[in-house]
Amino acid sequence: MISPRAGNPRQLLVIACAVAALAVVILGWCAAQTVRPDCVVGISKLTDGNGHTLPDVNGRVWSDKELADRAYKQAVDSGHCDPPRARWKQWLG
Repeated sequence: MISPRAGNPRQLLVIACAVAALAVVILGWCAAQTVRPDCVVGISKLTDGNGHTLPDVNGRVWSDKELADRAYKQAVDSGHCDPPRARWKQWLG
């Protein structure tokens, strides 16, 4: 049987304050992260017969993430999508 540990009340208060402070820091960090609002963008890319992406006119091969980021930026610039914002603003609606 596990016996309860009474402990020093001051020690328990310090532990409770440390846990609360850690929770506030984690919540603050999470709330400060930048997130994108829901937005649908389309991307397309050309591939060769083996499925390898072809380079653009400058010889650069763009990854899917880079293409999606570029399409999102263009949608924001044209006013079709909302710009990224802090997560806490998204929580407020």
